[in-house]
Amino acid sequence: MMIRFFPFLLTLGFCASAIAEPGLKILLVVGSGGTSDYETTFRETASLWKTAAEKGGAEIQVIGLDGDGTQADLNEDASNLREAITREKATELWVVLIGHGSFDGRVAKFNVRGPDFTDTDLAGWLASYPGDLTLINTASASGSFVSEVSKPGRVVITATKNEAEVFFTRFGRFFAEAIGGSPEADLDNDEQISLLESFLFASKRVELFYKEDGRLATEHAILDDNGDGLGSRAEWFEGTTPTRAPADDAKPDGDLAGQKVLVKNAFERLLTPEQTKTRDELERQVLELRRSKSSLDETDYYGRLEPLLLKLSKLYDGIKDS
Repeated sequence: MMIRFFPFLLTLGFCASAIAEPGLKILLVVGSGGTSDYETTFRETASLWKTAAEKGGAEIQVIGLDGDGTQADLNEDASNLREAITREKATELWVVLIGHGSFDGRVAKFNVRGPDFTDTDLAGWLASYPGDLTLINTASASGSFVSEVSKPGRVVITATKNEAEVFFTRFGRFFAEAIGGSPEADLDNDEQISLLESFLFASKRVELFYKEDGRLATEHAILDDNGDGLGSRAEWFEGTTPTRAPADDAKPDGDLAGQKVLVKNAFERLLTPEQTKTRDELERQVLELRRSKSSLDETDYYGRLEPLLLKLSKLYDGIKDS
């Protein structure tokens, strides 16, 4: 669970008006539909993302839809994406892929107009981006994008656990519904939906879809935000608290994704980017310390915890006084 150390949050009303989120840019890539039904689904999902970006005050650029204002050559969406990443100056970037993926036994690809691009292609393009990065690949055969793109400080979410899950995925539509502020996805009741909560909500909706339809699930989403490239499944969380790591010697995922929100609540909008960054780092240190409590002497544990909580208290006092 991502803990917020302020007692007055619940006394603040939620403000639905859009307030620009400094430095956040969303690159939304809509892949080839192949059929009219898939094209409709992808357009509807893209529309949900556009609405969410507007509510959150974030800039969004769409690649892959006619009339989306991208490069004139509509048959070169991979090149358009590469160029957009190369030019990007925003301090935080979310790359969102909506569409079909494929795997031929050797290479995993995302299907776009013109030549498709691979997981290694995208990893190479993103290597030059210096800011905070999130990749959300909601396509089939997307699991290998985790190991390719994962780095410390990045959030990577895919609709499948590996590249061998090649059937159409429903995860992306559910994720788009959540990220825009769906109350059903607010697991910690803080009136905003994080990337972690969106991942957990969409995964649960996918599970219910296959169960109610009497079918064996062909998609299992994973999340990686600790840079180890392994990824975690939704069932490894209780609420928003990780209960299992992908390996015995691995750290749990979820801390960073739990702090990233598109449509923020009223209190979060009071924080400057610098205050948010400081707060998030302190909170992650507290979570790490709590996980190691059993291995520490009680005096040592509280001796490390107290200065972190004092710094958080001082930060929040400064916000109340401003």
